[in-house]
Amino acid sequence: MTRSEADHVLDEAETLWLSGEKQRARECCLRARLLYHESGDARGEADALCRMGDIEAETGHGNAARQAYVEARQLYARGGDQREQGGILVRLARLAQREGDEPGARAFHQSALDLYQAAADWSGQGHVQRALGHMERDAGAQDRALDRYREALACYRRSADTLGEAGTLKAMAAIQLALGHADKARAECEEALGLLRQAGDLLGEAKGTRLMARILAGEGRRDEARKSMHAAAKMFARAGDVASHDEAEAEARGL
Repeated sequence: MTRSEADHVLDEAETLWLSGEKQRARECCLRARLLYHESGDARGEADALCRMGDIEAETGHGNAARQAYVEARQLYARGGDQREQGGILVRLARLAQREGDEPGARAFHQSALDLYQAAADWSGQGHVQRALGHMERDAGAQDRALDRYREALACYRRSADTLGEAGTLKAMAAIQLALGHADKARAECEEALGLLRQAGDLLGEAKGTRLMARILAGEGRRDEARKSMHAAAKMFARAGDVASHDEAEAEARGL
């Protein structure tokens, strides 16, 4: 399929954004949106608006981001695309959280969940359930967080989303550790690590190995904990995360 001029302009926006040229990236998004609109490509126009919203959100322009997202959702709705609408609602939820509007964030997440359920998008449902779990965890409601994580886990397994499953297991293990349930924490962390190795996610494996070191330390297994933390540090280095490597090495010295 031949790519349009608008497609190339939107690609350029992404390249500029990644290179730190934010204003030029924003201008490319606006131009791509206009080109898509002129050619009658509503889906392309929505994609350009979504990208523009992401740029505005990451640069702290909440109102501009919200306007772009709302316009994008209207275009996706016109085409009956429930998954993309769900993605926009998740973005609006994150924006609400960033602005301290917890009730608004929950409402947007619930609306996204309803759309993902209507579209039978199990991975999308998993993402929302996990996000709601994080909100419960941050509010100190650990039991409710675990319930949300279990829902997320079931959704990820139905969709064969290995990384989503692994990330949720790590979140559950961290809560079990905080609650003093070391055996459950270790079992969930081990399962997550197996999935991360299977997927070849080196950075995720490094984070999981660091968590395992903390679990082992909590059980009083200091030598094993230090070994695990050093292993995590090496993986962080191989993944190019220098800051996390240094933090893991410092944490290993304190075990």
